[in-house]
Amino acid sequence: MCGIAGWYRRDGAPVDPERLRAMTDQLVHRGPDDFGVWTEGNIGLGHRRLSIRDLSVAGRQPMSDPSKRVFVTYNGEIYNDRELRRELENNHGFRFRTHTDTELIPLGYLAWGDALFGRLEGMFGIGLWDRDRQRLVLARDGIGIKPLYYHADDSQVVFGSELKAVMESGACAATLDPASVHTFLAAGFPGPAASLVKEVKQVRPGSFVSFSVEGTREQEFWRPRRSGEIERLDDALDELCALLPIVVEGQLVSDVPVGVFQSGGIDSTLVSLTLRQVGATPPLFTAAFQEASHDETDLASQVARAAGLKQHVLPVERDPHPMDTFRAIVRHFDGQCADTGAYAFYRLCGEVRKHSTVVLSGDGGDEFFGGYETYRASRHAETLQPWLPSWLMATVGRGAYGMGAGDESRLPVSAVVSRFALGLAAGGRSAHMQWRRLVPDFLLPGLYGETMRPYLEASPFAEYESCANDVPGNSLDRWLLSDQRFHIQSVLAKVDGMSMAHGLEVRVPLLDRRIMDFAGRCAGALLAPTKGPGKMLLRRAAERLGAPPSVLAARKKGFNVPIARMLRDVLAPLGDHWLDRNPDILFPYLAPGAIRKLWREHSQRQANHAFALWPILILAEWLGSARRAGQD
Repeated sequence: MCGIAGWYRRDGAPVDPERLRAMTDQLVHRGPDDFGVWTEGNIGLGHRRLSIRDLSVAGRQPMSDPSKRVFVTYNGEIYNDRELRRELENNHGFRFRTHTDTELIPLGYLAWGDALFGRLEGMFGIGLWDRDRQRLVLARDGIGIKPLYYHADDSQVVFGSELKAVMESGACAATLDPASVHTFLAAGFPGPAASLVKEVKQVRPGSFVSFSVEGTREQEFWRPRRSGEIERLDDALDELCALLPIVVEGQLVSDVPVGVFQSGGIDSTLVSLTLRQVGATPPLFTAAFQEASHDETDLASQVARAAGLKQHVLPVERDPHPMDTFRAIVRHFDGQCADTGAYAFYRLCGEVRKHSTVVLSGDGGDEFFGGYETYRASRHAETLQPWLPSWLMATVGRGAYGMGAGDESRLPVSAVVSRFALGLAAGGRSAHMQWRRLVPDFLLPGLYGETMRPYLEASPFAEYESCANDVPGNSLDRWLLSDQRFHIQSVLAKVDGMSMAHGLEVRVPLLDRRIMDFAGRCAGALLAPTKGPGKMLLRRAAERLGAPPSVLAARKKGFNVPIARMLRDVLAPLGDHWLDRNPDILFPYLAPGAIRKLWREHSQRQANHAFALWPILILAEWLGSARRAGQD
């Protein structure tokens, strides 16, 4: 896992290697082990290396093929590189000089052209320069595990693993995009192909974008789909239990220590029990919470015993410097993510990095195997909606929102009721998207400043909804695919940003394309049945592999810290600074008076605005830190 950057001058001007080096240096946390910069006239590629495979200098990037036609800077892991290597050697006569998966990319491009990207099984962000065609290609893995930001105009293209690398180039202005801010405040991130900066985009998951003097071309090579053709539970179990060992064993390839994130949940339990099957014995790492209702240490310990693996229990809540932690989270996110689970995950990654450089995670199980309670809530909404007027549900939702002023639990009952009722009020296919909303829509007329007011009538979930609207299947298929194509990007941004802040590589077996394609072939009744707990198929697979009964019966607890309490306690000085004394930092996007009102009501326990204030505080801290950096 690494950090990449690059600069292509379409106008023919030479790339400044020192400026490119400065862009690359912004990513040192992603790759603390080595660096490289290559320039040739109007093209330059930069790289920061986190050494995982072939630790020698032979793995240094940017890397080219022997003919020096194709140059690559690459972030990620390719898990089917052995199979592809053999094919390139046997069918195309190539000879490999290193043991890195990087070398596969330039040679694979020479053999297969753009079809290469659809053949790669793994997670990746790739910058590739074709010298003969004078063409830059940016590619991102199918589900978007690895980020890739870029700015493109008529004269130049600048790209990087993080927004800060792109902005370091000085190629574009740091002007907020109000449409992206609108989505960010609702969803906690700006969208799968957007950023909060108007002139910077992300390469869309499962796509590549090519740039040359002839123009720009974007092409999709993979996306999640659903057919539901597997209807028998035994057939699905047999196929999944045969597939898991292949995928998990393939993701153990590493020349540095590997561990596993182990919660008390089904997803990580499946990974750990599969490790026993393949004879691997990496250590397990479990986050310990002080609050018993959220702590999964005991369940995780039972899994460790069942899998025969050593467990490390790591405390993540006792933080001597919470404001420094919050600032670090915002800095590593570049303000682009407001996932409320990021705080604890940042702390966990920092502790795990003391033991391992690579860790396996169970992320993706909820989105692909029906684990969220929102699927059941959406079913109830479909049943109830025709009988409950929107105006009534809007009234109930606002009323419930105002009832949880003193509730500082991780997800107050009042918040659950409010979101459900407001989802019903939204109506139609929008209801499913509302369950995760951060800033409720009834706050927006007072909160939005002059720049944002034109968006009051626009849905912040327009792209989320479009992901559901083009699905021909049943309601569950629409919900699953919209979460797989939209919501999961917030989760993946959290995982990548917080792990790479510590130079920790996270691999996600359940987001292997073979697993995702398999899940798409499973009937909805196998994933999210109308009765009983969600993720039925994964639970039965875990049972077959020997999971403890208590783990199979446990409800999902999540990974969120109690943000209502934190904002009133350890983060209160930061909130006072930005949201009370300096809310002008968000003008003209948000109204300073409205921000101050929300903050004072929350801090004085007159209301619980925690989920609304969390993204606002992140945005303020990010803009404030950028302003300070500009003054230095």
